[in-house]
Amino acid sequence: MSCLYERFRLVAQQFHDKTALIDGDECYTYGQLLSLIELWCKQIVLICQTQRPRVALLTDSLLHSFTVSVAIAKLDGACIPTNAQMLAPQLLAGWNATDVNLVVYDRSVSAKVHSLALPFGIIATDALAIPTGNIPANHNTYANNIEFTQDDCHASEALSSLVQEAIDNDFLITLSSGSTGDPKPIVVSQSVKLARAQQTWDLYHLTSDDVVLCASPFFHSLGQRLSFVPLLLGATLVRLAPFTPKQWLVLVEQHAVSFVISVSSHLYALKDELLDNAIALKSLKTIVTSSAPIDAAFKEKIFDAIGCDFHEIYGATEIAVATNLAPCDAKFKFNTVGYPCEAIDVQILNSNLCVCGINEVGEIAVRSPLAFSGYYHKPELTLAAWHGDYFLTGDLGKLDSEGFLTYVGRKKDVIISGGINIYPKDIEAVLSTHERVLEVAVIGVDDQLLGEVIVAICIVKDADRLEPQLRALTNRSLAPFQRPLKYFFPEKLPLTATGKVSKKLLREQYNSLNNGWTAVLETMLYGRKG
Repeated sequence: MSCLYERFRLVAQQFHDKTALIDGDECYTYGQLLSLIELWCKQIVLICQTQRPRVALLTDSLLHSFTVSVAIAKLDGACIPTNAQMLAPQLLAGWNATDVNLVVYDRSVSAKVHSLALPFGIIATDALAIPTGNIPANHNTYANNIEFTQDDCHASEALSSLVQEAIDNDFLITLSSGSTGDPKPIVVSQSVKLARAQQTWDLYHLTSDDVVLCASPFFHSLGQRLSFVPLLLGATLVRLAPFTPKQWLVLVEQHAVSFVISVSSHLYALKDELLDNAIALKSLKTIVTSSAPIDAAFKEKIFDAIGCDFHEIYGATEIAVATNLAPCDAKFKFNTVGYPCEAIDVQILNSNLCVCGINEVGEIAVRSPLAFSGYYHKPELTLAAWHGDYFLTGDLGKLDSEGFLTYVGRKKDVIISGGINIYPKDIEAVLSTHERVLEVAVIGVDDQLLGEVIVAICIVKDADRLEPQLRALTNRSLAPFQRPLKYFFPEKLPLTATGKVSKKLLREQYNSLNNGWTAVLETMLYGRKG
């Protein structure tokens, strides 16, 4: 029995005629979604027969992403949401790594799909007509919902065989964001996915009366979370694509959105708009951000202006949400990302995998009942990701005496300049306090003398005579080895497809600009240049 499908079926029966999904000018009821899920079940079985479906989603349609994924859940198959912006060889690498045997794709990417000459089935999303009516509320089985023709009898038999014989428990496989080399397929089971939704319902007291806004793509774990959370609860989901601050504001006001989770780049873009349009956003009950470096004063202004709760969380696709900074703690713990959620334990480990002391920086390790099943067909990588019952996140952090977690940065994001470990987040936090700085990314640029030098890339309101002010600010607040050597003021920062700042692209861009930045220092230190 599919726990995830069964949950949605019961919800769809209860809220049969209620609006479930709003996407642009289109609205779909729970009954229509359930009807489309049954149609997808039939189509998938017709192609896969007795073979367990392992379906790659190559679609920007949230309607199809959700309904196909729930259909796959009913068939006890595996769903592999995929970023359509990837190049054809990257797509093929990800699908080969996850044993895909069927691709559901948008017509807009048909040329890319057909160029691969795939040895298995493909279905375009427009191959199925969107149901215009609802299935009867008392129909609750595949056989009742789908009328088979004589030619389709073999599909019904295949379904029975498939559901009875399938034993694998991998349901949702998320490929590591922007995988360009060997993909890292993160496996989550149906039961864990449902338990993660339950965690969100409990953490933020969500009900079927809530309206949830999703501005993240389904191939990203946040997009999946913001789809399953409302639609397995009986709430209404509003989709925003592509993200723009203006349209975000329009949708929140128009549909009385009550709950949002924003990636940091979106929150940065909304920083001024949230306060300038507070009256129009009165429907918001909760805003959640994932480790976004938003200062305490701004959070307090949101509380006062909009009257909503503001939470910061820390987590990862492998472990879901690990810590939550609730409003009641924000005033005194604003530098942290919160306290471990219920049933979750956090440790900080040093390079020898021993537990660190209070306020000592080390790798964040998490023990959680919501953890993933492993990396698909990568037992060595899976084993290396664990220390006993604790998942090694690859992130650096520290715990204070009360158990609140401070996120420092990625282990690989550490800048090593002159042999000293420097954490970009410390520098970004200082620069973000300047009123004219909207967003900042600090990176290490390759340097022959120091190994790496610190560069700050800032998105600002007005760059005129700003650099001296920023240098004065860092001189006051940072140690000499933490101060950026160079400042740049572009119009925007490059983002990954999931809306995060791409420091990889920044390093590639700015590495080529270092044409002797430390030559003067080298001359001063060693009496020579180069």
